[in-house]
Amino acid sequence: MSGLVLYGVALFFALSACHFARGRRTNPRAIARYSCYATALLAAALLLLAPPTVQAADRLHLLGIAPAVPVLLGDVLRIGAACAIRLLALALRDPEPARRAVRRQLALLAGVLGVRAVLFVAAAPGLDASDLTAAPSTGARLALAGYTAAGVLYLAYCLTALLRRLARLARAAAPGRQRSGLRLLTLSLVAGLLWNAWGVDDVVQAAVTGTQAGAEDALCGVLGLLCVALLAAGLGSTVWPAAHAAVRRWLRAHRRYRALAPLWRDLHTVLPEIALAPASRLPLLPPRDPQFALYRRIIEIHDARLILRQHLDPRTPRWLAAAAAARFPPSAARVGATAGATAEAAALAAALERAAAGARPNPDTPRAAPAAEPPRALGQDLESEADQLAHLTRVYATCPAVAEVRARARAAASSTAADPGPVASPVR
Repeated sequence: MSGLVLYGVALFFALSACHFARGRRTNPRAIARYSCYATALLAAALLLLAPPTVQAADRLHLLGIAPAVPVLLGDVLRIGAACAIRLLALALRDPEPARRAVRRQLALLAGVLGVRAVLFVAAAPGLDASDLTAAPSTGARLALAGYTAAGVLYLAYCLTALLRRLARLARAAAPGRQRSGLRLLTLSLVAGLLWNAWGVDDVVQAAVTGTQAGAEDALCGVLGLLCVALLAAGLGSTVWPAAHAAVRRWLRAHRRYRALAPLWRDLHTVLPEIALAPASRLPLLPPRDPQFALYRRIIEIHDARLILRQHLDPRTPRWLAAAAAARFPPSAARVGATAGATAEAAALAAALERAAAGARPNPDTPRAAPAAEPPRALGQDLESEADQLAHLTRVYATCPAVAEVRARARAAASSTAADPGPVASPVR
């Protein structure tokens, strides 16, 4: 496979690792854990072993670093991914594998890595373009061949273990999407075993010529693409539907969270105490959990509305009527807004201006006093409540009549510090 294709495959494995990592936080099972390890290590190995990356490693000798070191690191990551695949086979048989079995596989991994490290040092390989070249001696050539053979045999052992387990699960699964996905995953492992078996050619080449080719031939590339395509199809049938639904929920929550930003920003500027907790991220980054961030933002907006009840201005209805009738035609005053949303947005805008100017609160309307009129009914759930507040935010930010009320309230608040009188109606 070409370098660009390998980078695309690495991106696919990285996205899969992110999905498995998210599932591991919500449902800490060994299957999700080892799937995350395997896909993340495969993504990192492909990035290091891609021909463009290997060729760029030639420049490392200028820094006194052996140019073959990135190839060694990539091989180590690939062997680690194979171990994670073997542990995944254990987890598919037992949701929580016995510690003794896990330690046995980790000990085998350490042994394989140790043997390969010794053989790598004995071969003392250099880098020619993207090919490893052993030192000019029979022992070095055999060491390079043994280094390659150890990796091929260990990967075949791990893939075979997972293949046997997935084949059993596919036979036992009921007809439907799950069985189809398991069969596709099984076929992908068969293609992976054939892809790995083609590495025997590299063993022979290393023993005869002292060279391990970095670039794959046509048949090896076809087997690799077939393995990845079947794996993607299998994950698409079993894993990605749930991931797609999770992404859609994340996007909807983030969109609603951003829709409330104009109103929340003005409220927070005047009333910083409504923030439940300081943000632990950069301002431009999206929240890690937008569902929780949306819930918190809704609570903070409602807290601000309760506080602003003591700053309501009785002149707001008169200002709103004058703005809507005199300066703006009815159609412009209520574009996308109902009369109730416009009145509530205007009352919020006027109360914010009074609070920002430090006007004295009305003593007859304490912060926790019950409303003279019943408050606006909350939504049936978080999404409907967010949609209602998003509609209020749009009216607050775009309605010209509300902007006119805000300007009049600002002028009135700056010209007098006296309280204008009793509150006529609360923010609903």
